[in-house]
Order: sequence, then C-alpha cells, then structure tokens
Amino acid sequence: MKQLALFLLLNVLWFAPSHQPIPKNQDSPYLCAANTLAMNARLCIDITEVPGYMYKDYLATAAENESINSPSFKARKPDFDKWKEVFENLNEVEIESKFFESDEFALMPIVGISRKQAEDFCAWRTKMFQAELDKMSKRERAQFPKKFRFRLPTANEWSRMRFLAQEKRMMKQLDKIADGNLKAFKFSKATLMRGNEKISHIYNAKDSKVGFFNLFDNVSEMTSEDGIAVGGSWVSPNTEENYQQTFEYSGPAAWLGFRCVFEIID
Repeated sequence: MKQLALFLLLNVLWFAPSHQPIPKNQDSPYLCAANTLAMNARLCIDITEVPGYMYKDYLATAAENESINSPSFKARKPDFDKWKEVFENLNEVEIESKFFESDEFALMPIVGISRKQAEDFCAWRTKMFQAELDKMSKRERAQFPKKFRFRLPTANEWSRMRFLAQEKRMMKQLDKIADGNLKAFKFSKATLMRGNEKISHIYNAKDSKVGFFNLFDNVSEMTSEDGIAVGGSWVSPNTEENYQQTFEYSGPAAWLGFRCVFEIID
C-alpha cells in the first residue's frame, strides 16, 4: 500500500463553517455544521450517508499518529472482504487498493464498518470541527454552539426527518452541493460505481419533500442502539418509505452505513 499521506487529504468542506450553505433554524441561535440540515433547535443531521472520501480523511488523520501497519490503525479500516458482495469481480486486495489510491469509491457510502468504528469517526469529526471553529474570529465563532458533538442518531431522531419540508430555495441549494461534489470527484469516470446495480453514490436520490438523500434504498444506517438500523438498503429496500421501520444487523455489512447527527449541547 502506498503511504497514505500521498493520497489522503482533509476535505474542509465537511468542517469549515465558511462553506456552510445552510441557514440556521429559526428556533435556534446557532448555525448547523457543514453538510447538515436542522431538524429542530438542538439537532442537525447529515444530508447524505457518510461517504468514502470522508472516512479516508479520518484514516489519514489516524495515519499521522499511528503506523499504517499497527493493530490500532488496522482496526479502523473497513472490512473490505464485505465489499466483495457489491463488487463481485474484485478481490479484497484490489478493493482496498482502489479505495485508498483512487476516487472510485469517494462518493460511495462507507460500508463494512462496525458501530464502534462509526462512533470513533463521530468523535474525530467533532474534534476536527472544533479545530475549525477555533480558527475563527470571536464574531464568527459566536454563530456556532459553544458545546456540540457528532454522534449516531437514535431511531426516533432519524424518523423525525419525516416532519420536515424544505423550501424551493433550499432544494436548489442541495442540488448545487450534489452537482459540485459529483464534478469535483469526477464521478462520471467512476466506472465501478456508475455501473453497479446494488449500491449508488450518496446523492443518487433526493427526497422531494424533506430534501435528504438516499433514505430508503441505498444502505441502511446505524443508530445509537447496537444492532438496530434504519432507512432501507439494496438488500432490503424500504419500499413503503416508512421512516419508523428498523432493521437488525450483527456486525459490519456491505449494505450498512451511517449518517451523523450534529447535536447542539450549549
């Protein structure tokens, strides 16, 4: 494997408040984090599943302090053996190589990870967003909560997305974000993803009412309760678009990913 530093760079669009395109909830004095929409005065949630490029950024940060051959670093990596269910013509080594050395899977929802790995990612994302806020002026910093954290949502929190309705202006903004990232990562050249009949990119299907992407038929999403996922997946589509439907899982799977909640604490 090539040195991670050669091909893994932090993408500040997920952290830097200056790139935040989404206005604050009228009931909250604070802005949400980048890539999230407000659900209420204390909770925002990702507009997409967590993508491969963000998990690579997480691994890149870990590689700054850990050997890529260390047990601790290996414990952070996805189980690429699970990915063979999606990419049947590739072996585990080939999949891992393409993940780290190309953008082929940049906009694929990250799969093949455990709840513990997802929670570790959330902790890292909290730390990175805090670092971005610390660089701001006092005036800019005041627009964001004093205390916050990223975490997995409860099943009930996830289901409450059904009560939202986005304005036309916001829907256009979400389309702009999607189009920008699809171009930035040259998705048109991602042959393995574009031709895949099981899994889709994170912007594949936008709900016409709530505005979030891929809620019911791409990958199911882990919740804060171990073994319980929500949404729907390419294995078990949620054809009735039931926000309250749950699915059970026992560990990392090729049909299981997650999206984060941004919780405003203070």
